[in-house]
Amino acid sequence: MAPPAGALSILLWAAVPVQAQDLRVCLLEDDLPRAHRASASGFDHDLFREAANRLGRDFVPVWRPNAPPYSEIDDTDLPFDELLDGVCDLVPSVPGELALGRLAAAIDLSQPYYAAAFEIYMPPMDRLEWTALPEVAAGHRVAVRLQSLGHFAAEWAGLDWISRPTAADVAAAVDDGRATAALIWGPALGRLGKAPVPEFEPPPGLRFNEHAAMRSGDSLGLAIERTFDELRRDGTLKRLAERYGIFRTEPFPTVSSPAAIRALGAGAR
Repeated sequence: MAPPAGALSILLWAAVPVQAQDLRVCLLEDDLPRAHRASASGFDHDLFREAANRLGRDFVPVWRPNAPPYSEIDDTDLPFDELLDGVCDLVPSVPGELALGRLAAAIDLSQPYYAAAFEIYMPPMDRLEWTALPEVAAGHRVAVRLQSLGHFAAEWAGLDWISRPTAADVAAAVDDGRATAALIWGPALGRLGKAPVPEFEPPPGLRFNEHAAMRSGDSLGLAIERTFDELRRDGTLKRLAERYGIFRTEPFPTVSSPAAIRALGAGAR
């Protein structure tokens, strides 16, 4: 006996696999410790792959080329155009609203899921205050990356600085004795496998909280927030951060602003 028409339609529907929705994440091709296309790895790559899994979505990295590294925080290669055009659903590691510029009304930011700052690389120093750096480095040079916030902060603090074109060159200047310390973007140290001064509290002008960016009004935002909470509570976020040398997983209470940046030289001379 043939099954009833209604039962047949149910059987046919059940035989068709349900297609999971994608979570398309824009990532830069060579951006360790956050992402790296050749090795399919990185903190953001692995974190959002896990987030997609918990959301029941298929993780789809949308790889974008790096722009020339003119500065370390004024990232010209954050793929906001691709986000707004619908090429991807999410852009990770966005250092706050200042990075959005004129697009602020079109983009929503998640709550911060980790923090990053300009750090002091000065082995074997284990404790340092920002206001003490000029005295500690007196008679020596501090290495910075040209045109980065670290470069400007060194000038405002009255440091004798030397500039190098890449983060690797900045750290190397300390390692080979051309500089006594480096003022360097924290995630770059993770890429290089180097540790900053462990007990150094960056002043507010050097601090940034990192967010995920989504199109304004996208309901994905609420799901991402819940997933971030889960990943933090069960230790997954911290475990992945440690794997890739991301050492500030607790967001800062206050972050950089034009006023905080202007204050970097106050009391440091």
